[in-house]
Amino acid sequence: MTVRGINVKSLLFAGFVSGYLMYFIDKYFGGFLGLFGMFPGTDNLWWMIEHHIDSIIFALAFAWPFVYLKLPGEGWFKGLGFGLIWTVALTITSVIAGALGSDIFKQMAKLSVSSAVNMLVLHLVWGFFLGVLYQPPESIQRSFKPTVNR
Repeated sequence: MTVRGINVKSLLFAGFVSGYLMYFIDKYFGGFLGLFGMFPGTDNLWWMIEHHIDSIIFALAFAWPFVYLKLPGEGWFKGLGFGLIWTVALTITSVIAGALGSDIFKQMAKLSVSSAVNMLVLHLVWGFFLGVLYQPPESIQRSFKPTVNR
């Protein structure tokens, strides 16, 4: 099913699986190089459900043709770029919201270097798998294929 240039079935699958893999890698490599294992709420079922819903909703920005077609490269590279952009946007938004008194984002003011690296790596993992798993509709794929001039 395609809605406004977005393959909805692929978006749901890619968003859910990439959100789970982000969590899994953090849990599996917990403590490795002083990173990982920092995912909050992994023992809380409601938090996990909310994380997967967020992963799908935020994947919508990636799948939006306006964004998807502007990102360079193949799917996996588009995903890495989106993960990087997402991390920067999240950090800026969180710091501003925390400075203005938002309780949820106050933790960002105390972000350590290892936490920041952890957040970046996990969002790159999320973006990578999002880019690998999301299959845009045929109309978007056709407009993406570059022409080779010889």
